[in-house]
Amino acid sequence: MSVKSTRSIIEAIWSNVREADEVLRRRDEVREHIIRISRDIIRESGYVITSLHSGKINEATQHLEKMSELFKEFSSILKNFPELRFTGLVFNAEAEYVEARILYDIAVRSKVPSIAELGTDPVSYLQGLLDVVGELKRLTLESVGRNDFDTAVNYFRIAEGIYEAIRPLDYPEALLPGVRRKTDVARAVVESLRSLLTDLRFRKELLDALEFCLESVRST
Repeated sequence: MSVKSTRSIIEAIWSNVREADEVLRRRDEVREHIIRISRDIIRESGYVITSLHSGKINEATQHLEKMSELFKEFSSILKNFPELRFTGLVFNAEAEYVEARILYDIAVRSKVPSIAELGTDPVSYLQGLLDVVGELKRLTLESVGRNDFDTAVNYFRIAEGIYEAIRPLDYPEALLPGVRRKTDVARAVVESLRSLLTDLRFRKELLDALEFCLESVRST
């Protein structure tokens, strides 16, 4: 190999490395941008959920709209950088978005959005859907506190339905990250709620029976 050929090879190596460096620099800039947006999405998701539990529907709607705009920007960026699409960072932000959207739609619109409507990956949809179970527990307990047992039971049934629908899925962790663990958590939540509501039902039946007896005594 001649000196000229060696020099040409080294120059080509430097050129290729510079090209790779430019691509990586751009990816890193985008990654940093995605990190910032994901933080904003997660923050707004938290505001949506907190507002819902506080009964501030208008406030929850405002945060939901802001979160949705952030998610549109988030998704638009990822379309041009598919190599960043299937990462824990993206799944986490999407799952938070899914959780807030589903909880809002259940509590306010009495419906549940589809994967296509939300525009997320099925994995993050399932992750967020399972996270909703914990929030439904809170709504159930809040309804019990208001003596609204019918609403409490309905929220419980939805939580139970989420668990029962996802429980049969049997895929490796690499394909469905975090879902098995979240399913175990959902099972514990559903079982605790079932026990609580069963106990409350028995107590209510007992109180109703005692009230009936008292009324009978008073009327004699």
